[in-house]
Amino acid sequence: MITFIQQTNLKLISFLGFLSILSACDAASTHKLQNLKVIKLQTPQGKIIKTYVAKTEQQQRGGLSGIKKNDFPKNYGMLFPSNRMKLRQFWMPNTYFDIDIFFMNADYYIIDVHRSLAKSPGLRAKEDVPLSKKVFSQHVLEMRSDSEIAKKLHPGMKLIKN
Repeated sequence: MITFIQQTNLKLISFLGFLSILSACDAASTHKLQNLKVIKLQTPQGKIIKTYVAKTEQQQRGGLSGIKKNDFPKNYGMLFPSNRMKLRQFWMPNTYFDIDIFFMNADYYIIDVHRSLAKSPGLRAKEDVPLSKKVFSQHVLEMRSDSEIAKKLHPGMKLIKN
């Protein structure tokens, strides 16, 4: 009987520890986004994309890594601005949802799109992490691939920054 109680307590303690790790991961995911500036981008059809801006090098390096699907609403985006046109390529380590990537010029004109870049949850070897195509662009917008707004965006469209 004592052994059973000890085993039950050990299982309960292990389970509670696992739950606290999960909630800490979700809290970190939410906290990472709360530290970013939010702007609005408007599509030609008038749809608004609430957009987190990854302005610093560190924010851009982290991007959407570690962000859970529930913490990043369908029609939100993450913008990776730059001060000049350059060859840009993105990789998706530790991502939890497929992403559409929109490569834009200085005026938010969509030059090219990489659709449905596969998620890559967890930590993997660099060579196992999906890479986007390389595109000469200035700004890059990432959105969930299951976003109805993202599905309607295509090269030749211009987004308006509000």
